[in-house]
Amino acid sequence: MTINLKVKQEKRKGVSINDIQDGFFVLKDDHVRIVKMDVTNRNKIHLIDLKTFDVKTVSTKNELKNSFADWSQIKILSPKQVNLNIGFQWRE
Repeated sequence: MTINLKVKQEKRKGVSINDIQDGFFVLKDDHVRIVKMDVTNRNKIHLIDLKTFDVKTVSTKNELKNSFADWSQIKILSPKQVNLNIGFQWRE
């Protein structure tokens, strides 16, 4: 599976952890995760790894920040800032 994520526009200041909303992207190196806010329990935040489709659930934005070893390496991007293409290749 190929993931191609291109950043169309980066904000000057960048997006902080307090700005995270449903559908935002969290990037660290070549790992792209999408943020899915739980509609039944607003305190839960699901991170879906687009490479492995693993789901990690955290309770708060602070717990989300603490789940990464080095938060300074993380980029947070809104859906309007990126162009995402995911390609699947079937093999027998």
